[in-house]
Amino acid sequence: MRRKNEILNKISTPYVWVNPRRCRACWICMDTCPKQVIGKVGFLWHKHIIIKNSTDCIGCKKCIKVCPYGVFKEV
Repeated sequence: MRRKNEILNKISTPYVWVNPRRCRACWICMDTCPKQVIGKVGFLWHKHIIIKNSTDCIGCKKCIKVCPYGVFKEV
């Protein structure tokens, strides 16, 4: 159960859900987030965003508006 919560905290906040498979590593969302909630995974062949701290999300939904690939969905 603890592992499941850890995974959910990396792909969701109380306001936004993330589908990392759609991410194309443009990093526009990272620059847009006012609370720096969004982080990046940057392995050689595996690049996408993650949620660094889901409790810091204020629900502004700027990430949803700015993402050209539909990575973010409203909860």
